[in-house]
Order: sequence, then structure tokens, then C-alpha cells
Amino acid sequence: MSRSPRSARSARSGRRLRHALLGLTVLAALAAVPALAPASAANEGNPTVLSWGAGRTGQLGNGTLSDSLSPTSVASLFRGDVDQMSAGGTSSADSFVLARTDKTVKSWGHNSSGQLGNGGNDNQTVPTTVPRLTSVKDIAAGGRHALALDTNGQVYSWGDNSYGQLGNNRTGDSRTVPDRVQGMPKVKQISAGCDFSLALLENGKVYAWGRGIHGQLGNGGRATSSVPRQVTGLENIVSIDAGCYHALALTADDTVKSWGYNLYGQLGNSSTKSSTVPVDVDWLEGVSEIEAGAFHNYVKTSDSHVWGWGNNQYGQLLEGDEAFGDNVSRTNRTAPVEIPRLEGVQHLAAGARHGVAVTADEVFAWGNNSEGQLGNGTTVSRFESVKILDEGSKVKDIAVSLGGNTTYAY
Repeated sequence: MSRSPRSARSARSGRRLRHALLGLTVLAALAAVPALAPASAANEGNPTVLSWGAGRTGQLGNGTLSDSLSPTSVASLFRGDVDQMSAGGTSSADSFVLARTDKTVKSWGHNSSGQLGNGGNDNQTVPTTVPRLTSVKDIAAGGRHALALDTNGQVYSWGDNSYGQLGNNRTGDSRTVPDRVQGMPKVKQISAGCDFSLALLENGKVYAWGRGIHGQLGNGGRATSSVPRQVTGLENIVSIDAGCYHALALTADDTVKSWGYNLYGQLGNSSTKSSTVPVDVDWLEGVSEIEAGAFHNYVKTSDSHVWGWGNNQYGQLLEGDEAFGDNVSRTNRTAPVEIPRLEGVQHLAAGARHGVAVTADEVFAWGNNSEGQLGNGTTVSRFESVKILDEGSKVKDIAVSLGGNTTYAY
């Protein structure tokens, strides 16, 4: 990548034709996928939240512990009632899910650390209500812990606390019901990584707590912190998102900052050196939406283009000039690359090894498919995007497990 988004925008008109031709090619490829018809027909008019992929901890929410290679219904949970979903876990073996409905929260899946927040430690295969939470406006599922934000700007945490990620000035324990996090002014957004937590304050500053070994707390050090501490140098931030061990922040001038773990180039600053303080993501301007996966990222710009960077070993960045196969070696990207096939999507979700996007009436998934997380009825990975839904009952957003292989549409 040798040119900035400014010079890239000046060349937009010359690229529109190429993008249109690419789009026609993709549509033709999608129409030829034989596994799509059964999934689409099975879910036509289905009003429930849909899930597919790994199911061994009950994370599909359909009452079973089996994987599902195509979309299945989450029990008694309807898309029209769900305002937000967040799926956590460090792998498919400990995945769990939160859903925000009418300012309350439901949870299901793995629960050995109390991350379902229901007072116990038993896994749940169907949604159950998290007690003590009312008037919730944001939720975040981390590795084995969870956060909720209420309309008063107060943060609540529960689950694993091995590294202080609950922010309660303790480490090494866990909590099975939500409790308030102290020590911050009013918060407007939260996010949770595999072993740390983030909060965006109403004043545009960012706080972090939990494990810091990879620099994911962004305060210049690598020590664990069991209380919220300000991330160095961030002002006028409008959005945050945590990956597994790294984080992204969208600034008021529509650029992106990143910090933490960088083995795969997920900081996007043309290096693989981790950073304990925020750095600038290369090239990007005009960014309107950020999405941090476990080890790769996507952003959408105000002109509806999509860029991605970080881990690409499973085709997460949809680079079409390479053959797809489980044993194909691909190049991780240490700086953002444009993904023309995703131009115009409404929302994006990045998981551990795959990606998902939603348009006005379709959902697409691509990348690794070892546990059916692409929803195409197989466990065959796809390098090109795979259409798994085409229905009139309006999927408004998607979610994927932070470190696992399960996908959700709501």
C-alpha cells in the first residue's frame, strides 16, 4: 500500500468500473453456491434470532450442544425484540452470548466463570435473564467476563476476574452476578477483550482495566490493573472496540487509533511490534465505523468503502487474487487494504478467523469454516463471500464470537 486515502479518493472514478465488474463476478459466484437454497428456504420469514456454527457450550441458544452448519433459531428470542448482541469467549470451548432486549439483558452459553451473570456456574443452552440489570443501553462480552452500561452512565461487570478485568480492585476471583464498576465519570460506550475491559467516557476520554501484558491497557505499561485507568493521549474519541488483546478507537476527525498486541499487524501501523500506547492506523480517514476482531479488523468509511488489516491466514481480508484452501499460506496485512467486495455493506462483524457483513436484506460470511460458522451447510472454507440469508424479515445486524466460531443474525 503506497498511497493515502486522499489520493485513493481522487482515483475513485477510475475504479468504479472495476468495482462494478467485481460485484457482478461475486454475485455470479454467490448464485452458483448450491448450499444456499436450503438455508434461505428454511429461514424465509423466520422472525427469531438466528445462530450457526459451534454449539458445544450451548452458545447457539437452541437447547442443544451440537454444532449447526446452517442458521438455527435461538429459543424464544425474536429479532424485533433484540436491540444489540455481543458474543464472547476465548475459543469455541468457552463461548457465551449477551442480548439486550428492552433495556434488560439475556445470556446463554458457557458459564464456568459466572459470565452469564445469573448467580450460578452451569452452562445454559437457551437465553436466561441476567438479574440486577435495568435500563441497559450497551453490553459487551469478553473472553470470560462481561460488561453492561446503564442509561445513567454506570458500568456493571461480572464473570472471570483473573486479571482484574472486572475493575473492582481485586484479582484472581470471579463474580456470578453484576456489580458496579467504580472510579469513572459517566460512560457512553463499553467494550471487552479476551482479558481486559474498555470504557469510553462522555467527555471523549477512554479508560481501560484488566491484563496489560501486551499493552492492551494503553497506559504506557504492561502491568495488570484491577481498577480503571486512563488510556494515554486519547481525546475526543467517539467509538471504541476491543479485539482479543488489542483495541481500536475512532477519533472525532474520523481517523483510527490502535494499541496492544500486534503479532499479525492488527495495529495497522505497518509494523508487527506491539504498542503500550495508542498509535495511528495508517492511511485511513473518513472512517464511520470500526470493528475489531480477535486478530484482524475492518473499518467502513463515510463513502461506504471497507478496509481491513491484521490476520489473513483464513482469507479474512477477501483478497481475491489467491486460491482458497485450508493449507494456502496468505499474507497478513500490517496496514489497511481496501476490500472492494464489501463496498456498501451496512454492518460488519469480525470474529477469530472469519468475517460477516449485512446488507439491506442479505447476510454474507467468509473465511474459516471449521465449525460451520459460515452457515452454508458445510465445513468447507470459502474465500469468496457466501450468502446465507436472503429473506424479507429484516436482519438488522450481526455478531460473532470474539475468540470462537459462532455467528448470530438479529
